[in-house]
Order: sequence, then C-alpha cells, then structure tokens
Amino acid sequence: MIAHVAQTGEDRGRVVLQLGSAHPSEVALEAAVRVALAFESEIESLFIEDAQLFDCAAYGFVREVSLTGRQRRVMSSASMTRDLHLVAQAARRQVEAMARKAGVPMRSRVVRDEPLRALSIACAETGPWNVVALAEPFSGGNCSALKQLLMEIPGMTGLVMVGPKARRVTGAAIVVVEDVEHLPAMLRTAERLATIDGAPIVLLLIAADAERLAHMEGQARLVVEAREDVRIEQAAVARGASAVVAERLRRLAGGFVICQFGGLVVPDEGDLKPLASVLECPLLVVR
Repeated sequence: MIAHVAQTGEDRGRVVLQLGSAHPSEVALEAAVRVALAFESEIESLFIEDAQLFDCAAYGFVREVSLTGRQRRVMSSASMTRDLHLVAQAARRQVEAMARKAGVPMRSRVVRDEPLRALSIACAETGPWNVVALAEPFSGGNCSALKQLLMEIPGMTGLVMVGPKARRVTGAAIVVVEDVEHLPAMLRTAERLATIDGAPIVLLLIAADAERLAHMEGQARLVVEAREDVRIEQAAVARGASAVVAERLRRLAGGFVICQFGGLVVPDEGDLKPLASVLECPLLVVR
C-alpha cells in the first residue's frame, strides 16, 4: 500500500498528529509537518485526553506522583482537566509555529476518549487517505500496539513515529526493500519527501543471502533505471536479525526511513528495542 495523504481541499484525508502530553518530540512534530508539506496536505493536531486517566481519578485512593517521586497529590477530574487544558494549549502553539513557518495549513481540536478509538474516528471522518503521526517517541517493547494502530484504523495509509534518539529530519530518504513488488509505491513516497530539500534516495535491499540480493538489485535497477539521485545498498541479513538492520539504518544517517510493517525493521511480533536504541530520524511505516 502506498502511504498517500490527501491534498488540501480534497477533503479525503490529512496528517493526523496525535498529541497527549506536555513533552512531545520536536522531531516528531517536524516529521508530521514535513509529510504534510511533501503531499501538499494539511495537519490536524488531535490532543487526546485519555479517558482512562479520568476513570482512575474517580477513585479517591489514587495519587499522582511526580517524576522525581518527591511530590504526591490527590488526583481529581477538575485538576486533571485544568492541567491538560494548559498542556494542550502549549502543544497547539508549538505545532502552529512549525506549520506556519512551513506554509502548511493546520487545524486542531481536543477530544476525550481512548486513544485508538479517537484516532479511528478522526480518520473515518475524513478519509481514506490519512497518515497518523505520533508525537510521543516509541520505545522498546512489544509491537502489538503498533499492530493495532495499523490493522484497526482503515482510514490510515501510514504511520509516522520516532524513537527516543531522534534528532534530525534532513538527509536521504531511505526505502527499506524486502519485497521488490512494493518498491514502485514506496519509491513514489520517498520522492515526495526527498523533493522538499533535494535529498537523495537510498534503496536498502534486504535479503537472507547474496543470490537473493543480486536478483533483487537487478529488479530494482529496472525500476529506477539510470537515475543519479537514487543509490542502491545491500544488506545480507539472516531472518530475525532486526538489530543488524537497525544498525545499518543508523550508519546510513538518513532523514526519513520508509518501511513496510511486518518486515525486519518493524516486525508484526517481537521487540522494537533494537530500533528504538539507534534510530535517529523519523520512520514512516506502511501496511
């Protein structure tokens, strides 16, 4: 599937930026703006007040503990509402400043719901060509939450996310190719992102052995022909060696990585820790 985003005015989708805390990743916000700019789309910042937190606040014995552990206070719906209102305002101003600088149209709203449900509703309202961007960095852990997002939101064509070490959005657009049949669609997405600042495109071919890689490279060269802006790299990786792929991506030092869900970069089962520990740029995951 191509990670397409509807253009401004089409009313068929946009970049939906999920916000929910006082400390979103600045690189994640920049990545969302960059995707909207690449597809001539708009951004909707969706600040989600997690309904489960308000359910917890209804219990009198629940206490909120500061990050240092030195302060505690009784949780209440009123105080939580005030705090989240201030956080949402600050996050909106931050995104608005970035969007205005890039010339990207933006709107924002606040909803109180379970995050997955809120995103599903937002994408269903205006779709089917939405890309969801997560403002909070992902960390090591099971892939089940990502799988839910990608499998249970039909109005979403791609997911943008960053790890805790993300620090740039400029550089080559790297396409991770494990199945050459998907290369044309992924290449078009990379072209959109690379056009913003004239960045090169790198195709990282991944296979289990040299023979398979040689076959893939032959097919890839038929697709890209003699383009000087596209470079082909190879990585012979035994199945399951996600850490090797993650390290290769780090060394390529790209500005964006485009990959397919269920492969070695973002598997449908397992741990994202190898990727989270090294990835320094945003990741665009397509189904």
